[in-house]
Parts: sequence; C-alpha cells; structure tokens
Amino acid sequence: MPFNVPTLRQLIESGLIDIEASLDTLLPKFGIEQALNASVSGSIRDLYDYQTWIVRQIIPSSESEDQTIIDTARYEGVLQKLASNAFGPVTFTGDVPIPVDTVMTHSDGRLYRVTLSNAPSGGTVVVQVEAEDAGVAGNLDSGQTLTLVSTVPGIQPNGITGEISGGADIEPVAQVLERLLFRKRNPPMGGALHDYVAWCREVSGVTRAWCIDLYQGPATVGYAFVYDERADIIPTYTDQVAMTDYIYRHPDPATGTDVGRPGGIEAVYIPLQLKETDLGITISPDSSDLRQSVKTSIEGYFKTLSPGSTLKLSSVRTAIGSTPGVDDYVLDLSANVPALSSELHALGVITWGTM
Repeated sequence: MPFNVPTLRQLIESGLIDIEASLDTLLPKFGIEQALNASVSGSIRDLYDYQTWIVRQIIPSSESEDQTIIDTARYEGVLQKLASNAFGPVTFTGDVPIPVDTVMTHSDGRLYRVTLSNAPSGGTVVVQVEAEDAGVAGNLDSGQTLTLVSTVPGIQPNGITGEISGGADIEPVAQVLERLLFRKRNPPMGGALHDYVAWCREVSGVTRAWCIDLYQGPATVGYAFVYDERADIIPTYTDQVAMTDYIYRHPDPATGTDVGRPGGIEAVYIPLQLKETDLGITISPDSSDLRQSVKTSIEGYFKTLSPGSTLKLSSVRTAIGSTPGVDDYVLDLSANVPALSSELHALGVITWGTM
C-alpha cells in the first residue's frame, strides 16, 4: 500500500500529542516545549523530503534530477549527444587556393571557418567550411552568400554555399531519458529492427526514427529519421549519406566496439514526405499564452505519429480539450486524415478564430 508522507502540520500535531502524553499534562500555548516540537518536526519533515528525493533518483523518470538521468544513461550505454558544428561546401570565384582557417561571415553575423581548400578549377574554388559555433543555428540552405572577413588576393569576396548541415544543439535531458527507456525496453540485439532506430537516434540532431522489416523484400530493412529541431525536419542528402555510413559501421558510443548492420542485410533509406494538415481552432477563453499551450499540445500528438499512420480526429480533439485552461473550443477538422507509407504527418498553419 502507498505511504503518505505527513505534512509539517501533521508532524507538529503528532509531536504535541506525544509530548502531552509523556508529561501527562496540557502544554501551554507558548513555551519551550512548543518551540522544540516545531523545530524537531521541521527536521523530520526535511528527512522525509530527502527520502522522497532519493526515491525519485533510484529509477530515472521525468521527476529525477537531470544529472541523475545523464549519469544513469551513461552507465547503461546511452550518452548524451553533444552539440555539433554545421559543415559543408562554399564556392568562390577565383584562381588561387583559399588558406585553411580563413573566416567568412553570413549577413546575420554567423561565422564559418575553412577546414579544407581545393585547388582552383575553371575559375572557381570550392572550400569546405565549418560553423564557428556549434548548434542547429549554423545550418544553411544551398544558395546563400558567405563573405570573406579578410580579403584574399585573387578571390572574389562573396561565395555561394552548398548544403551546410550537421549542426545540432546539445541533446535535451528529456530525449536522453526517452532513449534510455527505449534501450532498457529494447536491449541491443545486433541488428533487430529496434537496433536501427537506436542507431539513428544516436546521431546528433536526430529526434525520431523508424524501421520497417522486409521493406524491399527479403534481407532488407527500411529506415527513416527526422530532425525536429530544424525548420525543415526532413534529412538533407548529406544527412542521408552520413546516416548510411553510420548504420553500416560505427563505434558504439559507450564501448567503442564497432557495431552496425549485420552482413547480408541491406538497409534502405525511406525518403519521407511531410503531409501537412492546417487547422482552424477557436478556443475559450482566448489568449496568446493559451493558444501557444494548445499548439504545443497538438504538436506533441503529431510527434507520436509514425510514417503511414492515420491522424485521428479524436486525438486532436483530446489534445486541445485536455490543455489546462481551455473551457470550450471549435475545431474545423471533421474526419481522420490517412497517410501513405512514405508520408509523415506534420502540423501546418493554425488559423485562430474568436468566439
């Protein structure tokens, strides 16, 4: 049966009863006994709180301390993913090499440093750059402009980026806990379907992954993954190539032992397409904070969906109606929304109405 931790008031009252019973007298309203009882009861309450804290650390959960989750996950072989720097190619017009460590800047102030410079060819020079600061903010789409901070003779100052990706923020503790629980429930099996999911989610920035058996027939598996922290969550070509190499063979983050797909199995990347659903919602009472809470709740439901699953009207309604503070609402979605096996549901634009 559950143990109910007594409140401070209950401890004080219980202490008074014990003292009066021992002294066989009624204590005065103010006195040394009352003061001592209050002090001892407060100390006992602190011990209860400490024991409650210990209980929350024994089995990692959302109520555990962040460091407890990180340490326990490390012990189980799930390491928190550190922030990573974005990298990719930039093309400049010129006829001389660009020195390594040359710095260039984006119009918004982001800095990038040359890590590899190729020889000039056909009047252009292609260099590999890396973002100075780690994090998802360093990613850039193709076709953007980077400008040399210092002039390089023989090189035009403005370069055009290719696909600069791979930047990711440090993994939130909540995701570390989720991966820890996934590993506890799905121990490594050397190539089971859940191993592919775990391998994908070990890569910096990857937040969700899926695996399908017999994707293109016997001895094949299909896998897909997304980056929820990016504006475009679908992996770039660079991400796909890097993931293919990682799944083929990589050192286990905890042991350093090479692991990867078993021989004779072909792992095939599943190119996902986003199936966006726009919603019209009217809530009562209406406020900007409550709108944000409702949006967060709906996004949480969307993130539980797998490729090819059905977006359920009842679940969207539950996500809205269960948001604290919502008394009433109107939703324009009137039916479930199916998806193809290569489609992943994503929340589109929410149009907010007024009652």
